[in-house]
Amino acid sequence: MTLLDTNVIVHYLKGDPGIVSRIRHASRGELAIPAIVVYELEYGMLRSKFPSRRRCELEEGLKHIQHVPFDSDAAMAAASIRVELEKRGMLIGPLDLLIAGTAVSRGAALVTNNAAEFSRIPGLRVMDWRSA
Repeated sequence: MTLLDTNVIVHYLKGDPGIVSRIRHASRGELAIPAIVVYELEYGMLRSKFPSRRRCELEEGLKHIQHVPFDSDAAMAAASIRVELEKRGMLIGPLDLLIAGTAVSRGAALVTNNAAEFSRIPGLRVMDWRSA
């Protein structure tokens, strides 16, 4: 399983050719978005000038991508990641911790345009489709 970070979905919805191609050519069930990404997208949509239009774009763009819940395993993984990063003085944002916990708890890779931040996390496979 490969999880998509919020910034990847935003580039997809904006029509970034490389990201659109990767998502469209992925096999069904290969890609998913964490519940935290759903939250970030929903928040952005509600704050936009045209929320009803953005909702349609989101629903249409994501209809074939499964959602992954934030569960107890993800919470425990996120807590462990936070403690490790705090020890090293390399903490990342709280929502990114929850996204990383979701990926690590499922053994999933994470596609993000923020590889520098997520690459601090031991055991997390990070991919940046912009540089591939």
